[in-house]
Amino acid sequence: MSEDFPTTPTHYVGFCRLCGTGPLGLRTCGDCGALTIVCDECDAVWPDAELAAPPATTGTTTLPCPHCGSDLYEPPAHWATDAELAAVRWLGEAIEAGRLELKTRGGSH
Repeated sequence: MSEDFPTTPTHYVGFCRLCGTGPLGLRTCGDCGALTIVCDECDAVWPDAELAAPPATTGTTTLPCPHCGSDLYEPPAHWATDAELAAVRWLGEAIEAGRLELKTRGGSH
């Protein structure tokens, strides 16, 4: 496994409304390949751009994918790459509609 994936989210779509501090990163499931929105602080998970809805999971010892149930923190699951983000239709549609803004984590906080 020579592929290098980021160990922290490199892109995010805002901050978690539940904990108020966690960046909402984008994770790719290692089994089904689905993209999910995950709070990097409290581990709340949303299966799509509907962040007003309750999260699919939160506060468990594992982080199950809302699409297939595999653990989103066990390899080969990883923080999404640029190519993976570009390939997800619901993400592109939410950005175009102004419901989400894709931001890149930069140097200083």
